[in-house]
Amino acid sequence: MKTAPEWVREQEASELLGIAQSTLRLMRRERKLLPGDHWIFATGKPNGPVHYDIAAIRKHLIELTIAAAKEEDQRRQRELTTRRNAVETYDAPHLDQLIAEVQS
Repeated sequence: MKTAPEWVREQEASELLGIAQSTLRLMRRERKLLPGDHWIFATGKPNGPVHYDIAAIRKHLIELTIAAAKEEDQRRQRELTTRRNAVETYDAPHLDQLIAEVQS
């Protein structure tokens, strides 16, 4: 059974999440936190106090973290593949010839 969200004021949300109030506002403006899901106007009207659903925000941040970590893993794998492809390799006959040229 899903429990009803517990909405808290911005200052309390900031403290519970360990995020500055300005960061919460920025995330809200950039729609990284969604209205109705993560935050509401407590009076239902713009410019009113904003309340946050901590459980929903934490769940959302976990999902964003997992997606960011996967993206970082993929970027690192692509970078490793690029580096490996950039390494020149020589088969033995060519290597012997290069060594002979350097020594003479």
